[in-house]
Amino acid sequence: MRNSEIINKLHISIIIYLLSGWVLESQRKYLVFFLPTIQFQFLVNKNLCILTQHEKKYLLQEKKEDHKKDITTEKEEEIKYDSFTDKKLKEYNIHISPENREYLINGLVYGSFIISYYLM
Repeated sequence: MRNSEIINKLHISIIIYLLSGWVLESQRKYLVFFLPTIQFQFLVNKNLCILTQHEKKYLLQEKKEDHKKDITTEKEEEIKYDSFTDKKLKEYNIHISPENREYLINGLVYGSFIISYYLM
């Protein structure tokens, strides 16, 4: 399994935990700390996820390695890389504007925080 695939699976797992971890009573106190920390990371990182950045970095490295193996390819192609959320929405043929996507993401994270805090 490639590094980019490992990060992608980790990313999916963390998102599931962040959005549904409040179901487990023992996890609510962790989410009340973890969710604002994640939001702060987005705030200081120009609204980019660090996992998405690492996945992109590994995808580019893997693409370069594949090009080295393919002797017929002389020109290096530029990878078109969508954000993690864009990629997942496109997999399910869901198209929303970037602004609405951000509202959706922030709303879900905030909702998970409120539920965790309220039930704690």
